Amino acid sequence: MGIFDIFKKKDQHDRNQSYLIEFRFSGYAKYTIMKLRHYIEKNFHLPVDKKPPHITLVGELETNDEERLVKQVVDACKQYKLVRFKLDGFDSFENRVIFVKIKASEDLESLRLDLVKRLEFCTLSKIDHDPVFTYHATLVMKDIQRKFARIWGYLQSWKIPTMNQYVLRVTILNEHRKILYEYDLILERLLNREEALDEKIFRKTMDKFNKIREVSEIEFEDVTDKEKIYVFSDPHFDHTNIIRYCNRPFVNTPHMNRKLLDNWNKTVGENDTVYFLGDMTYGRNRRPIDYWFGNLSGEIFYIRGNHDS
Repeated sequence: MGIFDIFKKKDQHDRNQSYLIEFRFSGYAKYTIMKLRHYIEKNFHLPVDKKPPHITLVGELETNDEERLVKQVVDACKQYKLVRFKLDGFDSFENRVIFVKIKASEDLESLRLDLVKRLEFCTLSKIDHDPVFTYHATLVMKDIQRKFARIWGYLQSWKIPTMNQYVLRVTILNEHRKILYEYDLILERLLNREEALDEKIFRKTMDKFNKIREVSEIEFEDVTDKEKIYVFSDPHFDHTNIIRYCNRPFVNTPHMNRKLLDNWNKTVGENDTVYFLGDMTYGRNRRPIDYWFGNLSGEIFYIRGNHDS
């Protein structure tokens, strides 16, 4: 190593580097936000945003003490287990950014404030100290000013389901916006980048999470009309692998079938109308569609899906 290489290495160590602390979505919520973002980008000819859906908790911040940064994040996260929040519709920052609103729990508020306090040795942004912090997951933010009204109108045809979400991991990103570390609140351990991206480790996280969490269900609106109309698709009865593909909160296939059937019949009355948009069942050992018709309430108008036969 030459003398200039030594000075270069020392300079890189001494200079401040930027970081972000965030939560990254997984499962159904991730799929829903990405799907909606894709439709907006496609329909309104916007640049493709490849960043995973996330909630920024702290940052952008700067420090030259990465080791201390990681330690403080870990020490803060160790105090929490099941940190809840809810998706809460849409909002915007003027006409520059459109986002999914996040309704934070007391635990999420406490976790963020604890992170900010512990990271005071860093150079923090003004937003981090804002007494009114807006928790949000960005949908679109590039080149939308002239298209804002049309995009906002399009969003009114979408509804984000109200359901409990949980902070499973807190992610530390480096200045290149790559994962540096993740702290897993469920496994109670710090993961390096390779471990954070390991699907087998994430499966362990989900398995433990499903054992300890309280059952959370979509909160359906209480509609008092005698007859109601529903639009529904893709239950995938009898499809074992769908549990893994979509992180469905079920122990096994019989458990999934039973809960889907119960939720349908608790929601849909005998005189209600259901427009079913396909994919009732799937898999080698699936039961015929007529079997499920005989067990589901309501008058069903069926449109065949690509997996139906």
